[in-house]
Parts: sequence; C-alpha cells; structure tokens
Amino acid sequence: MTLLSQLISDNPSIDSFWSLERCVSVAARSEPHGPRSPLMFDVEPEFRSTPRKWDLILTAAYERGMRAR
Repeated sequence: MTLLSQLISDNPSIDSFWSLERCVSVAARSEPHGPRSPLMFDVEPEFRSTPRKWDLILTAAYERGMRAR
C-alpha cells in the first residue's frame, strides 16, 4: 500500500501538484510485482496548483505507472 502522505514526505523537492503527479507515477513503477497495491489518499495535496479532481488525476497517474513497469 502506498500512502500519499509518505510520498510527499519522502520527496521534499515536490513543490507543485504536477510534480507530485510525476512522483506518483514513478512510485507506481517501483512497486514490487504481484498483486496491485493501491494508492491511499490519507491527505489532500495542499499546493496552489491542485485541481478540483486531484484524486482522479493521481489515480490515473498511479495506474499509468503500474502499466509502465
């Protein structure tokens, strides 16, 4: 299971929502193979650039990363 808060805290260079989206995709690629582990939204991103449907965008980025590995 990947926690959004953990991704944010592990990557202090993230300074916008769109850099967070790229980080989510990279994190999905580095997940071990096997059963899919979901991305859990335990926090809401607090960037000025965060769009309204941020959860759908991050879910799509995570799924793209899972398919790219």
